[in-house]
Amino acid sequence: MKIKGHLDLFSGIGEFSLALQRAGIEPDWIGYSDIDQYANQVFKRRFPNAEELGSITDIQPKDLPKIDLITFGFPCQNLSIAGKRKGLKGSRSSLFFEVMRIIRAKRPKYFIFENVKGIFSSNKGKDFDIILQSIAESGYDGQWQLCNTRFFGLPQNRERIYFVGHIRRECRPKVFPIGEGSSKNKKAQKINNNPQYARTITTAQAHGTAKHMSYIKEKKGLRQIGSIGKDADATRVYDVNGISKTLKGEGGGWGARTGLYEVKSAALRTFPRESNMTKEEKKKRGKRLELRDDDVANTITSHQLDSIVSGQSRIRRLTPKECERLQGFPDDWTDGCSDTQRYKQCGNAISVPVAEAIYKKMYVL
Repeated sequence: MKIKGHLDLFSGIGEFSLALQRAGIEPDWIGYSDIDQYANQVFKRRFPNAEELGSITDIQPKDLPKIDLITFGFPCQNLSIAGKRKGLKGSRSSLFFEVMRIIRAKRPKYFIFENVKGIFSSNKGKDFDIILQSIAESGYDGQWQLCNTRFFGLPQNRERIYFVGHIRRECRPKVFPIGEGSSKNKKAQKINNNPQYARTITTAQAHGTAKHMSYIKEKKGLRQIGSIGKDADATRVYDVNGISKTLKGEGGGWGARTGLYEVKSAALRTFPRESNMTKEEKKKRGKRLELRDDDVANTITSHQLDSIVSGQSRIRRLTPKECERLQGFPDDWTDGCSDTQRYKQCGNAISVPVAEAIYKKMYVL
């Protein structure tokens, strides 16, 4: 399906644009705006024909082509419960009004934004009222829902508000409820029925060697099994048989961004090929075990065969690749950046399958 231009504001690593692509929607033009140079590098590499527009405060609507869709996840630091709760008066979250400046000038058919659920309670709910008033005064109506990523095929406990705005008095589809709102009647949205993205965290998976993934059942949820030292956000340890905690773009401490997980280390079982075994060796076949630190098998020869089996446990945080998977990106979407930047980019991103589901309802696909 073809549409006019798509303006991706606070574009990050291109999650809204990737979801649009996956939904089969092709814009005539893509423009993107972000001040994070590393995120811009990823966006440009993944969408080489897109136009980089710089900071949102520098964008002049008269210089832009016709736009049908504007997407954005404006900075949430001043709205988050974890922040100082300055609300829309904060220097970062106040950039919402820069978005509305462009929306009023370009009059897109739709706009979508994502933000933390703290937007509902910021300044005792007054900030969300201001947002609704600004949207209404710009000639738009809207619909919204608090969506949890775990109901869209991704094993991550991530609650975010998604808002769809549309020009008043024009025909528009009913987008919400989706995901958990419709899960009572449409079980296909649940994690255990959509295992494409719902992969457990394993050492083999981290190294890219696992061919068969286990899938997480929705009912298990987020399961804390302990902590390293004093219990805190950065020290809590979770069971890999549950979903992951919310990924964060910022945060101090070793496990603050991803959480810590108890993961089974691999052990190496070495034995000769059966054709070369004596009867005595066949009886002892399952008893010879050699533990390794690197989880890498020895060279396979014609006389012996190595296999990786479950062994001891160790505690570690998620890898950047696992964080990409938990947000619905292809493996190595953020490669080329340092691990620090990759963690930040994934933590700041929206969950791609949620946006994809919204597009399919908006455009009745």
